[in-house]
Amino acid sequence: MERNIVLMRRIWIAMFAVFAFAVFAPTQASAGDIDFRLSRLCTGDASAPCGINNSDPAVKDFRSLARVYASLLAPMHFQPASTLGQAGFEIAVESKMSFVLEDASYWRAINKNVNQTPSDDGKYSAPDLFATVQLHVRKGLPFSFELEGIVNWLANSELFYVGAGLRWAFTEGWWFMPDISVRAHVGTLIGAPDLSFINVNADLALSYTFGLGGLVSLTPYGGFSFLTNFSSSRPIVVFVGEGNDTAAKEAVFRRQTQYMYRGFAGLELKADYFVLGLEGEFGADALSAGVKIGANF
Repeated sequence: MERNIVLMRRIWIAMFAVFAFAVFAPTQASAGDIDFRLSRLCTGDASAPCGINNSDPAVKDFRSLARVYASLLAPMHFQPASTLGQAGFEIAVESKMSFVLEDASYWRAINKNVNQTPSDDGKYSAPDLFATVQLHVRKGLPFSFELEGIVNWLANSELFYVGAGLRWAFTEGWWFMPDISVRAHVGTLIGAPDLSFINVNADLALSYTFGLGGLVSLTPYGGFSFLTNFSSSRPIVVFVGEGNDTAAKEAVFRRQTQYMYRGFAGLELKADYFVLGLEGEFGADALSAGVKIGANF
């Protein structure tokens, strides 16, 4: 028993050390290339104020930018449909690599493209890769329920995502059926001073666990995710006019509600206290692949 307690303490320390190093080691005083300023979406034309109506090109770019970041920062599932059990607890460090599928005009908002000249059709290049590092904590509850908490950092930025969720595996323990679960998750973005951002996520997952020699279990899983994003801007300053006629004006992007659909498939291997997971995620805006390393008690 004492040996197990010592082992658990070491695993805890190792998990937090990996997460802290990944988050704080690259931190610099200046913002990262993937941080953005919403004022860059506005044209500065006094006759076409930014964010007035949905036909404004700036509003369309704002919707698209918010949609992409909602998809990138929404946590991957990284768990089979089965729960940890009433006394179960898991802590894991997870990493997600994402590729955005298109160059577009809204990428002029990010720091990387501040000095970039757009192409002839007005598009700016998308970043080559988005990477996130995530700390994921899960706690089993009675009646096949489970709580989770997530802190997610987008590499090369000052953006953090914080979220929590509740999951119910309603067929868990039915020997003749695979495990099926539903999850509700809500999260928000921290570190974007001019953006108000909330994700609400609903997942349906299916999995089946195979035992290997009594020492290792292997669980393939897959499912479908429905993501709703609510985003709006805080007041932003836009400079309109030219030369001596330049004036600072305040603009606001009104709240936009957007719906996204994603599919996911993964594989989890569990041996004693240790958990290793691999997952792929397929959406209209980005393709992602992730890996998970954790400890399960």
